[in-house]
Amino acid sequence: MPTCSYCRKSFKEPRGLTVFTFDGRSLHYCSGKCIRNQNLGRDARKLNWVRRRTGFLEASKANIEENSVKVEKTTEKEEKK
Repeated sequence: MPTCSYCRKSFKEPRGLTVFTFDGRSLHYCSGKCIRNQNLGRDARKLNWVRRRTGFLEASKANIEENSVKVEKTTEKEEKK
């Protein structure tokens, strides 16, 4: 599955657009919105919709890891009793 060169979102192959540059690089875009923003020279790190998407993924991964650590600690306490 390719990853969008602008917003870093993974998408399935028949969707999006792949652009090949003259120096041999391939740029994958998931939507026209990403292509337009790239052509306008906007920085993806400063756009709210990109930050919300990546922040949500990072927060959910951190939340899952915290919950797994809590479960492991509680099982260790129960075993000691």
